[in-house]
Amino acid sequence: MKKWIMLTLLTLFSFTLTGCFERQTTVYTLEDVQSQVTELYEKLSPMTVAVVSYDTTEYTIKAGHGSGLIYDRTESGIMYTYYVITNYHVIESQAYMRIFTGNKYYIATAYAANEVEDLAIVTFSTMDDLAYYGVEQFNGTKVVEPIVGSFVIAIGTPLDLEFFNTATIGIVGRTRNSKIIQHDAAINPGNSGGPLFDLSGNLLGFNTWKRTTTNTSDGEIAVDGIGFAISMDIAKDIVTNLRNTQESVFISPKIGVTVMNISDAITNLYGGVRPTHIEETQTTGVYVNTIIPLRPAVGKLKAQDIITQVNGEAVENLIDLSTKLSNMQFGQTLTLTVRRYQSGAFTTQTIILVL
Repeated sequence: MKKWIMLTLLTLFSFTLTGCFERQTTVYTLEDVQSQVTELYEKLSPMTVAVVSYDTTEYTIKAGHGSGLIYDRTESGIMYTYYVITNYHVIESQAYMRIFTGNKYYIATAYAANEVEDLAIVTFSTMDDLAYYGVEQFNGTKVVEPIVGSFVIAIGTPLDLEFFNTATIGIVGRTRNSKIIQHDAAINPGNSGGPLFDLSGNLLGFNTWKRTTTNTSDGEIAVDGIGFAISMDIAKDIVTNLRNTQESVFISPKIGVTVMNISDAITNLYGGVRPTHIEETQTTGVYVNTIIPLRPAVGKLKAQDIITQVNGEAVENLIDLSTKLSNMQFGQTLTLTVRRYQSGAFTTQTIILVL
């Protein structure tokens, strides 16, 4: 009798459970995925740009490029200022930059950077009404967590500008580190700083690097399909702070210049002919080639300056300068003496830099 009662209860309980839940399974066909990717690309690619760097102010000699996302803009009269997120290593040591949108270039300026997390913001201004992603996912109102196995799409410019806004698709491979998303959407040099989206168009992060080799007992072997993006878990707060404060974070103190020995500058930059702005009697010192954005030299030193002293000690050459600056600390004050050619005359300038 007790067994019969127990069996009846179990049967009723089973019917109750199956009656309470409607089980559904979502099935995606390849046609569904292809349609989503195509629609996403049409919507998101106008917001994805190439960040191109150059060696000179003429913007003729291309030094390299990365990718970026236009995520916001401000308006002043008839002008828009656009804000582009990219990797710090894309703009590191780059004095001259332009944003390429596929059919037009815009002169760009470094706004702020976080070297520790490899993120940066670059700005450019124009009257053109361009597409931008928006700040919803940066202000805390929307958080999307990637899961292993979910589809992702990367948009960026690998290798060269002829591959502008190439789209690649893959899946999330690992998410154990909240700062990094591992995925297998193809990324290559030039993709750095480009966005990674899910198939709903949510921004998941920014592609930063890929693993290409590994060492084994048999030597170094190639690795495929292991790429990494900086997760929005960390990017949203870093980007918001950079935007609001315009304060950069660096790993180590640097003056912020690219420099050469005087003889090398004459040979490599001026074809062996001493230019007017380098005195005939100037044989020692270090030639300033470019000024790096966001570092202390901005607004203080100028290209074509010659650094002759650091804290009152003579600078002989590039190695000597490097030795004198090797133990710099954040907050330290440096006094530089430079020879500068301006308005047809040479002057000696004293430059104070706070690192």
